[in-house]
Amino acid sequence: MSKVICQPNEMLPLLQTIRQPLYLLRQSTTELLGISDNNQHDESWQAFALLPALYPEWLGNQSFLNTHGVRFPYVAGAMAHGITSVEMVIAMAKTDMLCFFGAAGMPLKQIEAGLQQIQTELGNEKTNWGSNLIYMPNDPEIETAVVDLYLKYNVHRVSASAYMRVNANIVRYACKGLYRDENGQIQRNNYVFPKLSQPRLATQFMTPPPEKILQELVSQNQLTAEEAELASQLPLAEDITVESDSGGHTDNRPLGPLFSAVLQLREKLSEQYNYSRPIRIGAAGGLGTPAAVAGAFAMGADYVVTGSVNQSAVESGLSEDAKKMLAQAEVTDMAITPAADMFELGAK
Repeated sequence: MSKVICQPNEMLPLLQTIRQPLYLLRQSTTELLGISDNNQHDESWQAFALLPALYPEWLGNQSFLNTHGVRFPYVAGAMAHGITSVEMVIAMAKTDMLCFFGAAGMPLKQIEAGLQQIQTELGNEKTNWGSNLIYMPNDPEIETAVVDLYLKYNVHRVSASAYMRVNANIVRYACKGLYRDENGQIQRNNYVFPKLSQPRLATQFMTPPPEKILQELVSQNQLTAEEAELASQLPLAEDITVESDSGGHTDNRPLGPLFSAVLQLREKLSEQYNYSRPIRIGAAGGLGTPAAVAGAFAMGADYVVTGSVNQSAVESGLSEDAKKMLAQAEVTDMAITPAADMFELGAK
């Protein structure tokens, strides 16, 4: 016979056991309400509702888990200059979650050393990790060199940050290695996760790459004619991260309207191009608490991305002094400033 919990202060621990169902009960003689973790109780109690188990693995879109080989629809986003460190990538991958190495702003030799360390630690079996590719209009040669590194070391996932338009570098990475499987279905070798704050930019990533860029890459022997042909039938990216007001590159937009607009755009473009696979829409920006993450999933996010909150993690590359400052900071201690690389472009 199980105990029926009636006191609110005793209910909370039971409500936190999300992986088991709970029964809502009413006592027939007194109309007293209570909860229990099973339906074996005194006959005076009658079950009138069931609160089913909720597994975090069930949230979001299951195709995200299957495609990227992870247990949870949760991503630790790339924070530049190695704040999302090699150690954080390794720790997340070993627990079957996805994390992006914060390679932006680092020297090429340091990026390469980081990739080598991750691959040595994880081996060839673990591919549920990636690295950051940042848009560099003032240094396109460096952006190209980073893509070269990712292709050389078989980095199969990149977080594309600060892009204002699709360019040859991101197209080359995304389309390299496209092939048809034994069933004739087009399969990817590389996955792009663009972070964006504008529906206009989302359109560029949710449609096939521009034909002009594809043909230029073919003429330069950067892509094969078959890869370009296959690329023309797919969206450039199948995992679009909608980033609201955040600690990264952002247009200071609220998540609700922005996410809804991109969601509607996804439905329109998927129908227009008759895609055979879903485009997944993730949410990012301000997701620093479990309640905020739950809100993003309730809004329809296929996956969530956290960033700034991870600065305080043990594995974070942030200095200990900065971690202590963040631990003491309040919401009102924050102010909006341009990202350093965008300041030179006139960002406000």
